[in-house]
Amino acid sequence: MDFQKEQQLRSRLARNIRRLRMSRSPCLSQKMLAKKLGVTQKSISRYENARCLPPAHVLVALAEEFGLSTDALFMERLPQNMKKKKGTSAERNSKPAENAD
Repeated sequence: MDFQKEQQLRSRLARNIRRLRMSRSPCLSQKMLAKKLGVTQKSISRYENARCLPPAHVLVALAEEFGLSTDALFMERLPQNMKKKKGTSAERNSKPAENAD
């Protein structure tokens, strides 16, 4: 991959991570996102400042956290139908218990 293309991908990802993190209600801090992803706050800062690309397992975790595909994280514009998530991942993924009559 040439340098210009890699820099463009880094920039898009950086902008999208920051937008996704800040659009959460309540807003996620870098530290909170880092804890959810199992990385350091410094790593999140590096991703958001386009200093490096996250490893594959972190990209997958980011996509899962924000309900997107991994390729959507690199898009020029995020999908419009993206829903703002509230609460923790566990709360969002839990299903109400069904009655066993």
